[in-house]
Amino acid sequence: MADNIRVHFPNQGKTVLIDDGATIAAACARAGLYLDLVCGGRGKCGKCKVDIVKDGQTATVLACQEKVSDGLSVLLKDEQISKKANILTDSNLADVDFEPAVKKVFIKKEALATPLCGGDWESIAQSLDFQVHTPSLQLLQKLSCTVHRQDIAGITLTFWGHDLIDVDDNDTVGDLYGFAIDVGTTTVAAYLYNLCTGKRLGVYSALNGQVSEGADVISRIVACVNNPDGSARLQERIIYTINQLIQQAASEQNIDKNDIYYIALCGNSAMQHLFLGLYPEHLGKYPFTSTVKSDVVTRAEQLNLCVNPYAVVHFLPLIGGFVGADTIAVLLSLSEDELDEHRLIMDLGTNGEIVVGNRDKMLAASTAAGPALEGAGIRFGMRGTAGAIERVSLSGGNINLKVIGNTKPMGICGSGLIDAVAEMLRAGIIDENGKMKSRDEYVQSCLPEYRNLAGRLEKISGINCFVLADESQSQSGEKIYVSQKDIRAVQLAKAAIYTGCMLLMQEYGLSPENLKEILIAGAFGNYIDIANGQYIGLIPSFDSVPTRSIGNAAGAGVQRFMLSKKIREKAGELQKRVVHVELASNPHFQQEYFKNLNFFRNK
Repeated sequence: MADNIRVHFPNQGKTVLIDDGATIAAACARAGLYLDLVCGGRGKCGKCKVDIVKDGQTATVLACQEKVSDGLSVLLKDEQISKKANILTDSNLADVDFEPAVKKVFIKKEALATPLCGGDWESIAQSLDFQVHTPSLQLLQKLSCTVHRQDIAGITLTFWGHDLIDVDDNDTVGDLYGFAIDVGTTTVAAYLYNLCTGKRLGVYSALNGQVSEGADVISRIVACVNNPDGSARLQERIIYTINQLIQQAASEQNIDKNDIYYIALCGNSAMQHLFLGLYPEHLGKYPFTSTVKSDVVTRAEQLNLCVNPYAVVHFLPLIGGFVGADTIAVLLSLSEDELDEHRLIMDLGTNGEIVVGNRDKMLAASTAAGPALEGAGIRFGMRGTAGAIERVSLSGGNINLKVIGNTKPMGICGSGLIDAVAEMLRAGIIDENGKMKSRDEYVQSCLPEYRNLAGRLEKISGINCFVLADESQSQSGEKIYVSQKDIRAVQLAKAAIYTGCMLLMQEYGLSPENLKEILIAGAFGNYIDIANGQYIGLIPSFDSVPTRSIGNAAGAGVQRFMLSKKIREKAGELQKRVVHVELASNPHFQQEYFKNLNFFRNK
């Protein structure tokens, strides 16, 4: 069916044509105005409410459910499409032996004299101090029009290993740039480098445009399976996100995008499939197979990336199942000393990966932990953007909130949710089973110093709730609260993470006292209060075993991969050494999972 329905976005000055029967969310995406469909467009999270004007009447609807009609106007607010998220880009970057994957060589005009009846390329190849392969026909054609020109000072050849990837007029050796990109399920972090000097020029980040199709990897895989153009649409979303970052970087650094010759990427297995345009159905169902686990190398022109069309695009290798290249990158971020002793490494994001071991033996597993902690299934849950409650403390019967952007709150993000649950557990508002007390029950059992909190306990829609902000304190004019249902969602997430850690250690045969430390990587792991996470049993806590946040370790690892030949070789070695464990097949998983649903009150 042809696009025949006209939808207006007056606040953004845009109009699009789309099929009859499409949703408003699809029209927004067509216009490049991506909404955050936390529930994957199932109409359950309520996060995609928009105001519309239809037949002269104004209404508020769910964009993922409401169908378009000709002449419809969608009144989008800037904050609905321009969410400034707290995106973790900081990382500890250990020193590397600088040897980037691509390099340039300048050959002066006088050195380009080909011997009598000789071959231009053979003459050039003999002048180099490393072996090279015969170029592609496309590059030979470009060389034939350049090498004998008298109006230039020489030519610059760009190489990826032994392969020629471009030919330039004159000396452009200093114009060589690369991007290292951590493709997260929720966010994308990109690092621009001058690959001639090794200097980092800038760090850029954005929400992954695929959030318009769902918060987690499963919902995105389902979108691919249920829609004929699903894979292409999701690939277009992430390519668009990356191209926006490239454009921003090129503009800010005043560089030519055609001088970007290398892009290294990491991400979980689903992100790898969706970036490369690989159909992901079988990744999402037993036996959870990937199309390819090895590293994938292609060229920018094949993916419509806005850099030099000959640029090398290199996606790091996967480990297995949903344990992907981001886990390889986390391991690459560690120093040789850090790999010597046994560590428990947790990369906590929308998808959670766990690794235990040392350089001699490592086991890895994934656990579906993130959706609730990123806002899915939480009544007032939201990502870490302006208006999100990111810290909660209860003191002297009072509640103290820290809100991103120092504004009135709109909801609560993962770090705030963990704080709230830990504080409610300490105050006795919820018990170790996760049951939230009613106001009357709490008044009878609470300590005197917490009695003022009883007024925040209400029954809303028949469910016990704890109010964080009343109508006068919130942006929307409605109460923001944590409900009994929200507590249960946190219990499911924390049980998955804790069970994964303990079963992986059991599988390895490693006792807690043999651990050197616990390392927490990833955005969620960086922003939460680790002590609160351990108090509720989200993160294991062992006597005399320190716990340390290592920031965006995947981002650090993919940068090191781009900058060092040794690290690139190490990536392949790690993939062979790390053994993937499918936790769901462990006969004790269900028993341990249900046991770990309770809050532990770890000290």
